[in-house]
Amino acid sequence: MASPNQHRICIGPKVPKGAENPITLLLPSPSSGLPSRYVIQEGKLYEMQVVDPEGLRSWFVGDTIQSDGSLYIITPIDPVFMILPILDIMRQQTAESQGRFLVLHDIFESDQYTSLRHLALLHRIEDFLSLVSEVRTGSMDRAKTFRLDDAKALAWMKQKVQVLVDRFESVKTLTDAIAYTESLPDACRKEAITQSALKLVSAYLSESWATKLAGEYEFPELDKMESRTQLPSFSDFGKRSGMDLDEDPKAKKEVKKPKLSVGQRKLAKANTTGMKPLSSFFAKKT
Repeated sequence: MASPNQHRICIGPKVPKGAENPITLLLPSPSSGLPSRYVIQEGKLYEMQVVDPEGLRSWFVGDTIQSDGSLYIITPIDPVFMILPILDIMRQQTAESQGRFLVLHDIFESDQYTSLRHLALLHRIEDFLSLVSEVRTGSMDRAKTFRLDDAKALAWMKQKVQVLVDRFESVKTLTDAIAYTESLPDACRKEAITQSALKLVSAYLSESWATKLAGEYEFPELDKMESRTQLPSFSDFGKRSGMDLDEDPKAKKEVKKPKLSVGQRKLAKANTTGMKPLSSFFAKKT
């Protein structure tokens, strides 16, 4: 916790006057599983990313000097990205069983990750769960139960990709990619745009889900063109715009893990002896 005189410099959505105080959560990233910061305010979920100067820098705030020179960026995140790995673990699927159905509060119950319970308080949380789950509605005295449905989850992911495809021209960080695709034949351009959108969505998925999603797409025209002309991968333009779109052109369907933030890199370098996997956070104490 910061002291009363310690400030943090944040860039985030405009908060209405009189809004409730934000709740800061430490939760596993849906893509890497590493501890990451999230914020809930007014029933909405945000992710917090830290731009760490990795040096001795400070902020001048009014007539004070704040020793933390980091910049905190708070942006909205679709709760379904956070829900997917939780549902995947909590259903306890086996070769013999599709897994169990759970009521809302049991889904977010964790003795070790206590912040998880706050996700149950998000606005329209049951609607978010329903997007990727099979839902059973009980009698009047029984609540709804949910179990992850792989087919619905993949359909939801593909819909996310399509939304980005439809809005491709308006994504400002894709300036280089847009200029590149304009010079391509129509068939190649459509595939290149879809490939870029796929990479963006995959950055919020675990490696296993990103691989499943990638298996739903093929890019035959791009493959032909790159093999004939040895063009750079479309994802090279993502690198110039600061986006994580790395891809090995020799493995078209391989989806690499997203780059880690500075904080996550520090955690990754730390001694992990004795640290528990993500699934352990959802196991009750015995």
